[in-house]
Amino acid sequence: MEKKYQYREMITNKIVEDYMAEDYVLNELGMIIEPKGKNGEMTLEQIENIKETVEWFFSGNWIKEEVK
Repeated sequence: MEKKYQYREMITNKIVEDYMAEDYVLNELGMIIEPKGKNGEMTLEQIENIKETVEWFFSGNWIKEEVK
């Protein structure tokens, strides 16, 4: 069974579940990503940049917790 995670903001205790993390971060940063792939899909570079942005965003006042 795949482990599930959530992010908890240390000051407000706001919780963002891992499956919503990308959408949450992009929305909070006001970013709209247009797929640049041949068939309208995200490129590998776009996917990697989004992952790095999510990691960066949650590296501040957030704690990654496993959901049981």
